[in-house]
Amino acid sequence: MADSSNISDKKIADYEIGDMITSFYSIRKKNIREYTKGQFVSLELGDYSGRINGVLWEPDQFALNELEEGMVVKVRGVIGEYNNKKQMTINRLRLAEENEYTIEDILPFSRQTDEERKGRIFALTDKIENSYIKKLVESFWEDEDFLIKFLKAPAGKLWHHSYIGGLSEHSANVTELALRVSHGYDFLDRDMLIFGGLFHDAGKIDTYSTTTNIDYTDEGRLVGHICLADVWICERAKEIENFPEKLLMKLRHMVLSHQGELEYATPVVPQMPEAFVLYYCDEIDSKMGAIERIRERFDGKGWSDYVNLIGRYLYFGENDPTKDEE
Repeated sequence: MADSSNISDKKIADYEIGDMITSFYSIRKKNIREYTKGQFVSLELGDYSGRINGVLWEPDQFALNELEEGMVVKVRGVIGEYNNKKQMTINRLRLAEENEYTIEDILPFSRQTDEERKGRIFALTDKIENSYIKKLVESFWEDEDFLIKFLKAPAGKLWHHSYIGGLSEHSANVTELALRVSHGYDFLDRDMLIFGGLFHDAGKIDTYSTTTNIDYTDEGRLVGHICLADVWICERAKEIENFPEKLLMKLRHMVLSHQGELEYATPVVPQMPEAFVLYYCDEIDSKMGAIERIRERFDGKGWSDYVNLIGRYLYFGENDPTKDEE
Protein backbone atom coordinates (compact mmCIF):
# COMPACT_ATOMS: atom_id res chain seq x y z
CA MET A 1 0.00 0.00 0.00
CA ALA A 2 1.26 3.48 -0.79
CA ASP A 3 2.13 5.86 2.02
CA SER A 4 2.87 9.42 0.99
CA SER A 5 3.63 10.72 4.50
CA ASN A 6 6.97 12.40 4.99
CA ILE A 7 9.53 10.48 7.00
CA SER A 8 9.97 11.93 10.49
CA ASP A 9 13.30 13.49 11.43
CA LYS A 10 13.04 12.28 15.00
CA LYS A 11 14.39 8.92 16.12
CA ILE A 12 13.07 6.75 18.95
CA ALA A 13 15.34 8.23 21.61
CA ASP A 14 13.86 11.69 20.97
CA TYR A 15 10.16 10.81 20.82
CA GLU A 16 7.78 12.79 23.01
CA ILE A 17 4.19 12.09 24.02
CA GLY A 18 1.86 13.24 21.26
CA ASP A 19 4.39 13.01 18.41
CA MET A 20 2.93 11.76 15.13
CA ILE A 21 5.62 9.63 13.53
CA THR A 22 6.28 8.01 10.17
CA SER A 23 9.52 6.09 10.04
CA PHE A 24 11.33 2.81 9.35
CA TYR A 25 12.03 0.22 12.04
CA SER A 26 13.24 -3.32 12.43
CA ILE A 27 10.87 -5.70 14.18
CA ARG A 28 12.68 -6.81 17.34
CA LYS A 29 9.78 -8.75 18.88
CA LYS A 30 6.26 -9.72 17.82
CA ASN A 31 3.40 -11.14 19.86
CA ILE A 32 -0.24 -11.72 18.93
CA ARG A 33 -2.56 -11.19 21.87
CA GLU A 34 -6.28 -11.50 22.54
CA TYR A 35 -8.61 -8.77 23.79
CA THR A 36 -12.36 -8.15 23.89
CA LYS A 37 -12.56 -7.16 20.23
CA GLY A 38 -10.39 -9.96 18.88
CA GLN A 39 -6.66 -10.01 18.26
CA PHE A 40 -4.06 -7.26 18.39
CA VAL A 41 -0.34 -7.27 17.58
CA SER A 42 2.23 -6.13 20.13
CA LEU A 43 5.60 -5.19 18.66
CA GLU A 44 8.98 -4.01 19.78
CA LEU A 45 10.30 -1.60 17.15
CA GLY A 46 13.91 -0.55 16.84
CA ASP A 47 16.06 2.01 15.07
CA TYR A 48 19.68 3.01 15.61
CA SER A 49 18.78 5.16 18.63
CA GLY A 50 16.77 2.66 20.66
CA ARG A 51 13.60 0.61 21.00
CA ILE A 52 9.92 1.31 21.64
CA ASN A 53 6.85 -0.86 22.12
CA GLY A 54 4.12 -0.53 19.52
CA VAL A 55 0.52 -1.74 19.41
CA LEU A 56 -1.53 -2.43 16.30
CA TRP A 57 -5.15 -2.75 17.43
CA GLU A 58 -6.64 -3.58 14.04
CA PRO A 59 -4.04 -5.79 12.33
CA ASP A 60 -4.46 -6.94 8.74
CA GLN A 61 -3.48 -10.38 7.47
CA PHE A 62 0.06 -9.24 6.75
CA ALA A 63 0.58 -8.12 10.35
CA LEU A 64 -1.00 -11.27 11.76
CA ASN A 65 0.39 -13.97 9.49
CA GLU A 66 3.36 -12.67 7.50
CA LEU A 67 5.12 -10.10 9.67
CA GLU A 68 8.20 -11.64 11.32
CA GLU A 69 10.94 -10.58 13.68
CA GLY A 70 13.88 -9.15 11.74
CA MET A 71 11.76 -7.56 9.01
CA VAL A 72 12.04 -3.84 8.31
CA VAL A 73 8.75 -1.99 8.16
CA LYS A 74 7.44 1.48 7.46
CA VAL A 75 5.15 2.60 10.25
CA ARG A 76 2.82 5.52 10.87
CA GLY A 77 1.71 6.06 14.45
CA VAL A 78 1.36 8.35 17.44
CA ILE A 79 3.41 8.30 20.63
CA GLY A 80 1.50 7.73 23.85
CA GLU A 81 2.25 6.26 27.24
CA TYR A 82 1.50 2.95 28.91
CA ASN A 83 2.72 1.86 32.36
CA ASN A 84 4.91 5.00 32.53
CA LYS A 85 6.69 4.07 29.30
CA LYS A 86 6.39 5.59 25.85
CA GLN A 87 4.41 3.44 23.44
CA MET A 88 3.40 3.88 19.83
CA THR A 89 -0.15 3.30 18.70
CA ILE A 90 0.32 2.10 15.13
CA ASN A 91 -2.11 3.34 12.50
CA ARG A 92 -0.47 1.90 9.40
CA LEU A 93 2.29 -0.61 8.79
CA ARG A 94 3.80 -2.18 5.69
CA LEU A 95 6.93 -4.02 4.65
CA ALA A 96 9.70 -1.59 3.65
CA GLU A 97 11.43 -1.74 0.30
CA GLU A 98 15.20 -2.28 0.43
CA ASN A 99 15.87 1.04 -1.31
CA GLU A 100 13.83 3.00 1.25
CA TYR A 101 16.25 2.71 4.18
CA THR A 102 19.87 2.01 5.05
CA ILE A 103 21.13 -0.38 7.71
CA GLU A 104 22.58 2.65 9.53
CA ASP A 105 18.98 3.87 10.02
CA ILE A 106 17.97 0.60 11.62
CA LEU A 107 20.83 -0.71 13.75
CA PRO A 108 22.65 1.14 16.53
CA PHE A 109 26.37 1.74 16.01
CA SER A 110 29.44 2.85 17.91
CA ARG A 111 30.02 6.56 18.39
CA GLN A 112 33.64 5.88 17.40
CA THR A 113 34.47 5.50 13.71
CA ASP A 114 36.00 2.34 12.27
CA GLU A 115 39.30 4.21 11.89
CA GLU A 116 39.28 5.35 15.51
CA ARG A 117 38.66 1.85 16.81
CA LYS A 118 41.18 0.33 14.42
CA GLY A 119 43.75 2.91 15.54
CA ARG A 120 43.24 1.94 19.17
CA ILE A 121 43.60 -1.77 18.36
CA PHE A 122 46.76 -1.29 16.32
CA ALA A 123 48.30 0.97 18.98
CA LEU A 124 47.72 -1.73 21.59
CA THR A 125 49.19 -4.37 19.28
CA ASP A 126 52.34 -2.26 18.91
CA LYS A 127 52.88 -2.49 22.67
CA ILE A 128 53.36 -6.28 22.54
CA GLU A 129 56.99 -7.25 23.16
CA ASN A 130 56.90 -11.03 22.80
CA SER A 131 57.58 -11.79 19.13
CA TYR A 132 55.43 -14.93 19.04
CA ILE A 133 52.40 -13.21 20.54
CA LYS A 134 52.87 -10.25 18.23
CA LYS A 135 53.03 -12.48 15.15
CA LEU A 136 49.90 -14.29 16.27
CA VAL A 137 47.97 -11.06 16.82
CA GLU A 138 49.15 -9.53 13.55
CA SER A 139 48.09 -12.67 11.66
CA PHE A 140 44.50 -11.83 12.61
CA TRP A 141 44.73 -8.15 11.62
CA GLU A 142 46.43 -8.98 8.32
CA ASP A 143 43.39 -11.10 7.44
CA GLU A 144 41.26 -8.37 5.85
CA ASP A 145 38.03 -10.34 6.10
CA PHE A 146 38.59 -11.00 9.81
CA LEU A 147 39.46 -7.37 10.53
CA ILE A 148 36.38 -6.05 8.72
CA LYS A 149 34.14 -8.43 10.66
CA PHE A 150 35.90 -7.60 13.95
CA LEU A 151 35.29 -3.88 13.41
CA LYS A 152 31.64 -4.41 12.45
CA ALA A 153 30.55 -7.00 15.04
CA PRO A 154 28.53 -6.18 18.16
CA ALA A 155 29.70 -7.40 21.56
CA GLY A 156 26.24 -8.54 22.59
CA LYS A 157 22.64 -8.93 21.50
CA LEU A 158 20.99 -6.77 24.15
CA TRP A 159 23.08 -6.32 27.29
CA HIS A 160 26.38 -4.52 26.62
CA HIS A 161 27.94 -2.86 23.56
CA SER A 162 25.08 -4.31 21.53
CA TYR A 163 25.66 -2.23 18.44
CA ILE A 164 27.70 -2.23 15.24
CA GLY A 165 31.34 -1.76 16.24
CA GLY A 166 30.64 -2.73 19.84
CA LEU A 167 33.05 -5.68 19.84
CA SER A 168 36.12 -3.71 18.83
CA GLU A 169 35.20 -0.82 21.13
CA HIS A 170 34.71 -3.17 24.10
CA SER A 171 37.89 -5.10 23.31
CA ALA A 172 39.98 -1.93 23.23
CA ASN A 173 38.33 -0.68 26.43
CA VAL A 174 39.07 -3.91 28.31
CA THR A 175 42.69 -4.00 27.10
CA GLU A 176 43.37 -0.39 28.05
CA LEU A 177 41.76 -0.91 31.45
CA ALA A 178 43.83 -4.05 32.07
CA LEU A 179 47.03 -2.18 31.22
CA ARG A 180 46.12 0.57 33.69
CA VAL A 181 45.66 -2.09 36.37
CA SER A 182 49.04 -3.61 35.50
CA HIS A 183 50.86 -0.42 36.51
CA GLY A 184 50.04 -1.26 40.12
CA TYR A 185 51.33 -4.86 39.91
CA ASP A 186 54.77 -5.34 38.40
CA PHE A 187 54.48 -9.14 38.24
CA LEU A 188 51.71 -9.03 35.61
CA ASP A 189 52.59 -9.98 32.02
CA ARG A 190 51.29 -7.11 29.92
CA ASP A 191 51.55 -9.04 26.67
CA MET A 192 49.13 -11.61 28.11
CA LEU A 193 46.77 -8.82 29.13
CA ILE A 194 46.87 -7.25 25.68
CA PHE A 195 46.22 -10.55 23.94
CA GLY A 196 43.42 -11.47 26.31
CA GLY A 197 41.82 -8.05 26.11
CA LEU A 198 41.83 -7.97 22.33
CA PHE A 199 40.72 -11.56 21.71
CA HIS A 200 38.62 -12.68 24.67
CA ASP A 201 35.39 -12.02 22.70
CA ALA A 202 36.77 -12.41 19.17
CA GLY A 203 34.50 -15.39 18.51
CA LYS A 204 31.53 -13.03 18.55
CA ILE A 205 32.25 -12.06 14.94
CA ASP A 206 30.56 -15.36 14.03
CA THR A 207 28.23 -15.52 17.05
CA TYR A 208 25.89 -12.72 15.94
CA SER A 209 24.26 -11.83 12.65
CA THR A 210 23.74 -8.15 11.88
CA THR A 211 21.30 -7.91 9.00
CA THR A 212 18.26 -5.94 10.17
CA ASN A 213 18.65 -6.81 13.84
CA ILE A 214 21.26 -8.40 16.09
CA ASP A 215 20.60 -12.07 16.72
CA TYR A 216 22.44 -15.33 17.31
CA THR A 217 23.74 -17.40 14.43
CA ASP A 218 23.42 -21.18 14.56
CA GLU A 219 27.15 -21.36 15.21
CA GLY A 220 26.81 -18.81 17.99
CA ARG A 221 24.21 -20.91 19.79
CA LEU A 222 25.66 -24.37 19.13
CA VAL A 223 29.39 -23.65 19.53
CA GLY A 224 29.69 -20.31 21.31
CA HIS A 225 32.12 -17.43 21.06
CA ILE A 226 34.70 -18.81 23.51
CA CYS A 227 35.12 -22.11 21.68
CA LEU A 228 35.20 -20.38 18.29
CA ALA A 229 38.02 -18.07 19.35
CA ASP A 230 39.99 -20.92 20.91
CA VAL A 231 39.90 -22.89 17.65
CA TRP A 232 41.06 -19.88 15.62
CA ILE A 233 43.92 -19.13 18.01
CA CYS A 234 45.17 -22.73 17.84
CA GLU A 235 44.92 -22.83 14.05
CA ARG A 236 46.86 -19.62 13.58
CA ALA A 237 49.53 -20.52 16.15
CA LYS A 238 50.23 -23.71 14.17
CA GLU A 239 51.15 -21.55 11.19
CA ILE A 240 53.90 -19.79 13.18
CA GLU A 241 57.17 -21.72 13.20
CA ASN A 242 58.19 -23.10 16.60
CA PHE A 243 55.37 -21.40 18.47
CA PRO A 244 55.94 -22.43 22.13
CA GLU A 245 53.32 -24.90 23.33
CA LYS A 246 53.27 -23.59 26.90
CA LEU A 247 52.83 -20.02 25.68
CA LEU A 248 49.89 -21.12 23.52
CA MET A 249 48.37 -22.88 26.53
CA LYS A 250 48.54 -19.65 28.56
CA LEU A 251 47.03 -17.58 25.76
CA ARG A 252 44.21 -20.08 25.40
CA HIS A 253 43.60 -19.92 29.15
CA MET A 254 43.14 -16.15 28.93
CA VAL A 255 40.27 -16.60 26.48
CA LEU A 256 38.80 -19.80 27.91
CA SER A 257 38.56 -18.42 31.47
CA HIS A 258 37.48 -14.84 30.83
CA GLN A 259 33.86 -15.28 31.96
CA GLY A 260 35.14 -16.06 35.42
CA GLU A 261 32.82 -18.72 36.82
CA LEU A 262 31.62 -22.08 35.55
CA GLU A 263 27.99 -21.06 36.03
CA TYR A 264 28.61 -18.24 33.53
CA ALA A 265 29.50 -20.81 30.84
CA THR A 266 33.24 -20.35 31.03
CA PRO A 267 35.05 -23.68 30.28
CA VAL A 268 37.62 -23.08 33.05
CA VAL A 269 37.93 -20.56 35.88
CA PRO A 270 40.81 -18.03 35.94
CA GLN A 271 43.97 -19.61 37.36
CA MET A 272 46.62 -17.09 36.24
CA PRO A 273 46.98 -13.57 37.69
CA GLU A 274 46.48 -12.06 34.24
CA ALA A 275 43.30 -14.09 33.74
CA PHE A 276 41.86 -12.64 36.96
CA VAL A 277 42.62 -9.12 35.76
CA LEU A 278 41.03 -9.81 32.38
CA TYR A 279 37.90 -11.22 33.99
CA TYR A 280 37.39 -8.22 36.27
CA CYS A 281 38.19 -5.67 33.55
CA ASP A 282 35.73 -7.41 31.23
CA GLU A 283 33.13 -7.30 34.02
CA ILE A 284 33.72 -3.58 34.60
CA ASP A 285 33.49 -2.56 30.96
CA SER A 286 30.52 -4.78 30.13
CA LYS A 287 28.61 -3.56 33.20
CA MET A 288 29.49 0.09 32.54
CA GLY A 289 28.51 -0.27 28.88
CA ALA A 290 25.12 -1.64 29.88
CA ILE A 291 24.63 0.88 32.68
CA GLU A 292 25.51 3.76 30.35
CA ARG A 293 22.80 2.60 27.93
CA ILE A 294 20.24 2.37 30.73
CA ARG A 295 21.33 5.73 32.13
CA GLU A 296 20.81 7.43 28.78
CA ARG A 297 17.31 5.95 28.55
CA PHE A 298 16.44 7.66 31.84
CA ASP A 299 18.16 10.96 30.94
CA GLY A 300 20.86 10.37 33.54
CA LYS A 301 18.69 10.96 36.60
CA GLY A 302 16.32 9.25 39.00
CA TRP A 303 15.72 5.52 39.25
CA SER A 304 15.78 2.98 36.43
CA ASP A 305 13.27 0.20 35.98
CA TYR A 306 14.18 -3.09 37.63
CA VAL A 307 17.14 -4.57 35.72
CA ASN A 308 16.66 -8.33 35.66
CA LEU A 309 20.19 -9.24 34.57
CA ILE A 310 21.74 -7.65 37.64
CA GLY A 311 18.77 -8.08 39.96
CA ARG A 312 18.35 -4.47 41.09
CA TYR A 313 17.24 -0.94 40.32
CA LEU A 314 19.86 1.67 39.43
CA TYR A 315 19.99 5.18 40.84
CA PHE A 316 21.45 7.99 38.74
CA GLY A 317 20.88 10.92 41.09
CA GLU A 318 19.00 14.10 40.34
CA ASN A 319 19.61 17.18 38.23
CA ASP A 320 22.31 19.49 39.57
CA PRO A 321 20.40 22.71 40.39
CA THR A 322 23.52 24.81 39.76
CA LYS A 323 23.60 23.54 36.17
CA ASP A 324 19.94 24.42 35.68
CA GLU A 325 20.71 27.98 36.77
CA GLU A 326 23.41 28.24 34.14
